[in-house]
Amino acid sequence: MRYLTLNGKRWQLREVPRLNADGECDAPTTRGKAIRIAARLRGERRLDVLIHEMLHACNWTIDEDHIAQTAADIARVLWRLGYRHPLWDSEDHGR
Repeated sequence: MRYLTLNGKRWQLREVPRLNADGECDAPTTRGKAIRIAARLRGERRLDVLIHEMLHACNWTIDEDHIAQTAADIARVLWRLGYRHPLWDSEDHGR
């Protein structure tokens, strides 16, 4: 199991085979909170969704449109700089 610490709070990071959305984040006040990422995602799209959900975890009150744009911008920059995860970025099925 993987855990992340964001803004001093611990989140479980879970890859979920059957998730209706690309990602989900529990409210910071939720006991046993988790960030869930759809297992089907690869490449830059997966990076974008992970950043998106971590931004929610860091500041639950930020507007969804702002979160989406910020996450996409950060993911695009990291991807162009060559960020890749060896286990799930061998092929870009994202964008």
